[in-house]
Amino acid sequence: MTEYDDATLVKHCQRGNRDACAELVTRYQKPVFNAALRLLHNAEDARDAAQSTFLKAFEHLADYDSSFKFYSWLYRIAINESLNALKARKPGMEISGNEPDETPGPDRSAEASEARRAIEDALMHLTPELRAVVVLRHTMQLSYQEMAEILALPEKTVKSRLYSARQLLREQLLAFEPAA
Repeated sequence: MTEYDDATLVKHCQRGNRDACAELVTRYQKPVFNAALRLLHNAEDARDAAQSTFLKAFEHLADYDSSFKFYSWLYRIAINESLNALKARKPGMEISGNEPDETPGPDRSAEASEARRAIEDALMHLTPELRAVVVLRHTMQLSYQEMAEILALPEKTVKSRLYSARQLLREQLLAFEPAA
């Protein structure tokens, strides 16, 4: 099944082919999880959001409009699921910053690790809407047009939000003082 494009796999899924559905999950489980992780900053919540993303996607596959790219439609569901998870968190529930870093590489220097932590902390201070555009652009490396499709926003709004997010991140990072 791996030789088929997304549109063909979706058609097979809509006809009940489980192998085609499994192939779509295999193709997109990692990017969906990573997008959720960047928004939620919690691996368990990201796994839950990714799982609910695929459940919703397959439940509503009949509603999928094939004039759009499948991954844009799927990412939109993932972003919405992640934003819903953020809203569902109890007020006052804070990210401690002590969550385990699940990225590989014990050879990273302390300085690089500290810089990454500063960026992640600054990202978590953004609103979910601003965080979403940063994740889609810089983590998922999507175009403005793809981001607009996923977020169901005009491209100008996406650009404006990204500009605002970058400015806020810049302010946060300039205020960051590394440990001595």
